Amino acid sequence: MQIRQLTVIAMCTIWSVIAERSKLDGIAAIVGDSIILESELNAYTLLRLNEMKVSPAEVNIDSLNRLYLQELIDGKVLLVHAEKDTNIQISPEEIDDALDRQVNGIMLQNRLTQEQLEEELRKSNNMSLSEFKEQMRKGIREQLIKQKVQQYYFARTQLSRSDVEEFYAEYQDSLPKAGRSTHISQLTIQMSPSDSIRQEAFEKITNIKRKLDAGKDFIELTSFSEGPNAANGGDLGYIAKGSTGFIKFEEAAFSLKPGETSDIFETKLGFHIVKVEDKKDQQVHVRQILIKIGPQEQEVVRIKSLLDSIATHAQSRQDFEMAVVRHCTDEQLVSRKGNMGWLSVYQAAALAGPEIDSLPAGTVTRPRKQGAAYVIFRINDRVTEREYTLEDDWELLAEKAKEIFAQKQLIKLVDKWRKSVFIDIRT
Repeated sequence: MQIRQLTVIAMCTIWSVIAERSKLDGIAAIVGDSIILESELNAYTLLRLNEMKVSPAEVNIDSLNRLYLQELIDGKVLLVHAEKDTNIQISPEEIDDALDRQVNGIMLQNRLTQEQLEEELRKSNNMSLSEFKEQMRKGIREQLIKQKVQQYYFARTQLSRSDVEEFYAEYQDSLPKAGRSTHISQLTIQMSPSDSIRQEAFEKITNIKRKLDAGKDFIELTSFSEGPNAANGGDLGYIAKGSTGFIKFEEAAFSLKPGETSDIFETKLGFHIVKVEDKKDQQVHVRQILIKIGPQEQEVVRIKSLLDSIATHAQSRQDFEMAVVRHCTDEQLVSRKGNMGWLSVYQAAALAGPEIDSLPAGTVTRPRKQGAAYVIFRINDRVTEREYTLEDDWELLAEKAKEIFAQKQLIKLVDKWRKSVFIDIRT
């Protein structure tokens, strides 16, 4: 039931084949108040063939259509149920964001600019980008609804260690190999501000809070904020739980009603005051005033000098691990001697910067600032591909196991919902 990205060439091929095979949009099936058109069924079948890299000429399309029609019916049954469920809501903004991500992904995958994509669409299908997005809108909305149904019913699903191990034992042989990967270790040293700097920051935020309590406008007072969005009235937009990485910040924001302002609270970034403008779809629209708590310059120099020395003298992985145990301020990293495991090229770049991809195994990077800390990384090994293992890829495999479990449970639910929906197969 997933919509996957297609290259422009593949999409154009599918559209042309659909045009030839379409029975003037004859009805393949009726599900509740919805219909599945012949052209929709053909499109879905050809999309699945494209995913498997199989040519339509190599298979019996009519036979596959009968198989894939049942999948489309399942999808429509799920949508019929979701439309009745008041907990499942999709906003126009969510659809627009998903459409933009989809189009941006197509451009990135095909290395096209927006102008080049427009040109390709006009050449192949006499269609503008806005017309293309409008055609995609319905499918995107349906996909978002399906995702929300799955999230609503299975977001709290917790699998035990034995569940993940059973999943791995069952699916190990069918799991794809991981692509180009880098094995990395990390050493982090958190910077600690002096008591005087901390006190100065607290006095600033306390003075701002007094003005707010006296009736001063929140947006006006964001001119004193040291946050990244201060010039925009401290506007952070809509945030969801788990999206910021700062639990205390989210707890403060989600505890407020629209129009309310928080007390002063602290995160590792500094002292905050937040105001909630709106709440919808389990998200809150937040503004903030932030006064940072920064370390003294000599503390920064000391930490960078120490990390430079480690990078120069920690020749072996064992040397680096000893340095982690001795100097790292992150207890979790210390417990695993800095081991971050195997990371994909993209994960490694996101963690340690894009330059990590050009460094040979055995290299220790120079200090890099991350939030209120400085970090260095050691490239332990590189491979072009590898098998997934429970030891190195536990979190990924646990997530995959959860997805498979959720899919199986959703199939059971759809089978149950089918009994209460009118279904008429016409093809």
